[in-house]
Amino acid sequence: MAKRDPADPALAGWQRLSPWAMGLLLISGGASLLRQHLPLVAGAGAGLAMVERIGLREMALGGVLLLGAALLLSLAYYRRFRFRLDGDLLIICRGLLERREFKVAAEHVQQVEIHQPFYMRPFGLVQWQVETRAGEASRIALPGIRRDVAEALDRRLRPAWDAAKAASEPAEAAAEPARPVARLRYRITPGALVLHGLASRSVYVIAAMLSPLVRPLERWLHETLPQTTPPAWLPTSAPAAVALGMAALLLGLALLSVLAAWWRFHGYRLHDDGERQRQVSGLFNRREQVLMLSRLQVVEWVQTGLGRLLRRGYLVCHQFGAAGGAEAEARRFVVPGLGLADGRRLAGVFWPGLAMATPLARVEPLYRRVLFLRMLLALMAAALVGAWLLGGGVSVRLASLSVPALASAVAVGLAGFVALAALLAQLRWRALGWAREGEYLIVREGLLGQRTRLFPTGSLVAVEVQQSWLQRRRGVATLHLHLANGPVTLPYLRAEQANDLANRLLAGVEAEDSAPAPSVR
Repeated sequence: MAKRDPADPALAGWQRLSPWAMGLLLISGGASLLRQHLPLVAGAGAGLAMVERIGLREMALGGVLLLGAALLLSLAYYRRFRFRLDGDLLIICRGLLERREFKVAAEHVQQVEIHQPFYMRPFGLVQWQVETRAGEASRIALPGIRRDVAEALDRRLRPAWDAAKAASEPAEAAAEPARPVARLRYRITPGALVLHGLASRSVYVIAAMLSPLVRPLERWLHETLPQTTPPAWLPTSAPAAVALGMAALLLGLALLSVLAAWWRFHGYRLHDDGERQRQVSGLFNRREQVLMLSRLQVVEWVQTGLGRLLRRGYLVCHQFGAAGGAEAEARRFVVPGLGLADGRRLAGVFWPGLAMATPLARVEPLYRRVLFLRMLLALMAAALVGAWLLGGGVSVRLASLSVPALASAVAVGLAGFVALAALLAQLRWRALGWAREGEYLIVREGLLGQRTRLFPTGSLVAVEVQQSWLQRRRGVATLHLHLANGPVTLPYLRAEQANDLANRLLAGVEAEDSAPAPSVR
C-alpha cells in the first residue's frame, strides 16, 4: 500500500487521470485521426453510400457502435492508468491489453514540460511530460491531471542532490544569502516577438510547407487569368507585376511567421530558480518547460541572415540525450527574441563565468581556397543539371549563337560562377571561428546566418585530430570534437595548434573526471 506524503497532500496514494481528460483526449484523438486519414475515411464513406442496402440509418447505427466501443476502451484505459510517488521514485502503471509499469527516479529527470491546451483550461487540467537522460525516447506523459498535482510532481522530481546538499552542509547553507524564489530573468515584449517572427527560421519552414501548393496555384492562374479582366490598380508591365507578386508573397510569409511566433511564444517569461530554469509561453496552448542546469550540455546562439541585420537571435539549450534535426528544435528549451546584450547575459546565466568577450580566432586561409573550389564545382554541376533538365530549349538557343557570342556567353557565365563562389567561400570562412574562455569553448559557423556553440570542455566525449594527404603537405589538421548530441568540427587549424588544443581539452576532461565528486551527488 502506498504511503501518504504529508508534504504534498495532492500526491497521497495512487493517483488517476481526470475523467474530464479522458473525454477531451477521446475527442482530440478522434479529430486528429480523422484529419490524418481524411482521404481514407472519405473513400470509405463514399463506398458505403454507393451500396444500396446500407442507408443513413445503418450508417448512423454503425457510428454509434464505433463511438460506444471507443468509450468502453477509453474507460478501460482510464481504470488501468494510475501513478504515484514512492519517495523520489515516480511509478506509472498503464496499458490496455498489456500491463506496463514505468519507474523514473528524480536524479534521472532531465526536463519537465507542462502543456495546457485551450480546451483544458476551463477544467483546470494540464498535460504533464517528463524526459530522462535517455532523451525523447524515454519521454513519459500524464495526458490529463490537475494543475496542483502537476506542480507537486514538479517540486518532488527536482534533482535529489539539492536537498542532500542543504542537509549535509547546514552551516554553509545558512551562511549563504537566501536566493529569491523564481527570479524573473527575461520577459519578451511585443516588439521583440514580432522581430523574432521575422528573424527566425519559421519563414523557411512555412515556405517549405506551402511549396506543394505552388503547382496547383500556377495551373489555376494559367487557366483563370486569361478569362478575367485585371483590376485597374494592377501594373500593366510584366516586370512590375512580377515584382508586385514577389513582394506580396514575401509579405504573406512574413505575416505567417509573425503569427506563428505569437502562437508559440506569446507571454514568454523565463524564471531562474537556482538549479532550475523555467519558461512559460503560448497564446492558446500554454506551455511550461523546466530545464535542469545539471543536465545542460550545449547552449547555441543562433542568428539567421535577417536576424543579423535586425541584430536579433535566440538561444537553444541542448541537454543530454537530445535528438538532432530541425523538428526536434521546436521541443527544445528555446529563449526567443533576444538582442545581442540579452543573449550574452542569458548565456552567462546558463554557463556561469562565460562573458563571450574573447575575440574569435579564424582557421587557416587555406580553408577558404578549399571552400572556393567546392563552391565552384557545386555551382557548375547545378548549372549542368539545370541545362539538362531544360532540354532542347537551351541547346537551340546556344546553337543559334555565333562563335564569338557563344564564347562571350561562356566566359560571362564562368566569371559569374567564379565571383559567386569566391563570395560564398569568403563569407563561410569569415563566419568560422573559435575561442577558449576559461573552461568553456566557443565555436561559430555559418554562411549568411550564424550558429555559435557554447559548451564546457567537460562535456566532450572524444577528441579526434584528422589529417588528409593535402593537409599533411600544408601542415594543417581538422579537429573533431564529439559531444553527446553531435559533433563539432574545427577544420584547417595549424597542426601543432590542433594537437595542442586537443591535448589541453583532453587534460581538462581527465582532470574533471578524476576530481572527487561531492558527496551529495
